[in-house]
Amino acid sequence: MARPSADNLVATTDSASGPAASPLMPAEPAVSASMFSLDSLNITATKVRLMQRAGKEFRVDQADYESVSSYGSAIKNAVEALKRQSPSAVPKIERQLGLDQLGVSLDTLVNAIVDPRHGDRLDAALKQHAGGQGNQLDELGLYGG
Repeated sequence: MARPSADNLVATTDSASGPAASPLMPAEPAVSASMFSLDSLNITATKVRLMQRAGKEFRVDQADYESVSSYGSAIKNAVEALKRQSPSAVPKIERQLGLDQLGVSLDTLVNAIVDPRHGDRLDAALKQHAGGQGNQLDELGLYGG
């Protein structure tokens, strides 16, 4: 069953439209695209999932930290310790997290957690990965084909 595109619909609560009127009406494309971008929601949700998975990988619980930055710093410290103990384990973790598919390193992810201003490379990789994909969620939680 085909569903209307979310970019072309908005809900209305205007009672003047009458009981027979549809609650969904076509929206101005410029308004809905800028305010309700599903792409940016998917990118952000995927980035959050990656950050959570990285924390789990290093047994760092975000609830134990007051900020995302301090959580990211704890993960960064764990990554640095791993690099000193077993540098060959880093590529394995990058594969487990799916970072190799995105073409970004574990350091790129960790830097984006510590300081979101350094997340441009990760965002670009997530957008590129999502760009040519179909409608099925892949192991990263992105829509893939």
